[in-house]
Amino acid sequence: MESEICAIATACTIVVLRKMGKSVHYYLSVWYYAVIGLIECVIIVFILSEWKLPSCGQDRWILMLIAVLGITGQTFLIKALQIEKAGPVALTRTVDVVLAFFFQFIFFNRAPTWWSLGGALCVVLSTSGVALRKWYNSSRRS
Repeated sequence: MESEICAIATACTIVVLRKMGKSVHYYLSVWYYAVIGLIECVIIVFILSEWKLPSCGQDRWILMLIAVLGITGQTFLIKALQIEKAGPVALTRTVDVVLAFFFQFIFFNRAPTWWSLGGALCVVLSTSGVALRKWYNSSRRS
């Protein structure tokens, strides 16, 4: 159930960001992304009563790296949606699946299961099929 809600929320986010287009500066969207994320984190930590920083110095650096990469990724997503249509941007985001397997194997030394590989293959093949069909249809019109 959570994955369906996440997919719907992601689709709504992409549509809203695309609709705003260039009328809103992309840093404003990134600012709201960061502020809303901070508010959500504070609420969740308050509900769970887990107010503590990681004890290890390396974990703190990793948390800061996650924040920087999250903001950078959001900035690139918003700029891409301002330049390109929502469909190709959403299709390109499926690279996340491949990167997740790669980082899982490299950093956590965990090999993916056959089920997860099958699911990732379905996602990659279906998005590749959509992209190839669009390319074929546009080249036929030209």
